[in-house]
Amino acid sequence: MKNTWRDKLYQYRLLIIIVCICLIGGCGYAFYNSFKNKEDSYVTHVSNGDKAIVKTADITVTKDDIYNYLLDNDGSNMTLNTAINYVADKEITDQDAINSKVDELKNQYLQYAGTSDLNTYATDAGYKDEDDFIKQVITPNAKLQLLQEKYVDKNFKSLVKQYKVKYIKYFTVDTESQALKIIKDITNETSFTTYFDENSGTDAGMVTKKSSDLDSKIVKKLDKFTKDGIYAKAIKTSESKYAVVWVYNTDKSNLKDEIKKGLTSLSDFTTKCETYYLRKYNFDVYEPSIKKAIKKTSKNYFE
Repeated sequence: MKNTWRDKLYQYRLLIIIVCICLIGGCGYAFYNSFKNKEDSYVTHVSNGDKAIVKTADITVTKDDIYNYLLDNDGSNMTLNTAINYVADKEITDQDAINSKVDELKNQYLQYAGTSDLNTYATDAGYKDEDDFIKQVITPNAKLQLLQEKYVDKNFKSLVKQYKVKYIKYFTVDTESQALKIIKDITNETSFTTYFDENSGTDAGMVTKKSSDLDSKIVKKLDKFTKDGIYAKAIKTSESKYAVVWVYNTDKSNLKDEIKKGLTSLSDFTTKCETYYLRKYNFDVYEPSIKKAIKKTSKNYFE
């Protein structure tokens, strides 16, 4: 077969981005305006939309039927993903960096699958071969990861501040008076380590305001950890114990790679990065129902 279903699906994805998304100066508005008075559920249509793709004695499926089905079932995700991939193609052009990230992701897939045969993994997943899988899955994902890393590089200081990135060690004791006495006794990291070991302390490493495994009362104090050394106050935890905290790595200039990795793994980071770049490229959607669905993901995607 010359045109497979996957080819058709890819064509419709391209159609959605061309019709629905304004990434270059509002070029889709005239198309949208020409259909805005239609009474159909969608204002956008494909060319020759009433042309039958499947026809039997009882059923006729048109091009518009397929288009509407795709919009109904995955329209917002298709539109958003295609827009982000468009941005990544524009922003990420260093082929050496792309190749390096592709190799990294290939190894991750192989480790996940427990195999050294990516071709078999690809064909089992429904792709033509290894090259097809790399082209359709790995390379786009590689560019998206590089886009996130670029965003961190460009906004490193502000992101560290927004997410309250800190490095801490801590331990807890039962009473505030006990904690304050220990704080007074600690004069350097060696003396802190003695108490730390005695009280089965935790080296939390890099933490942020999103750190769910860190006691919420300590998270609220992250702004106070501005210099290396012992934090001068005991922090009452949510379990009514008292935390003694040692702060380190307040100079983060040599920790960019580690912090970059930590930030890009945060739950809301992808949305923050996507918002930045979609706005840069004047992202808009001219299909009202799809735009409404995307806004449920993040209304900040739109100006």
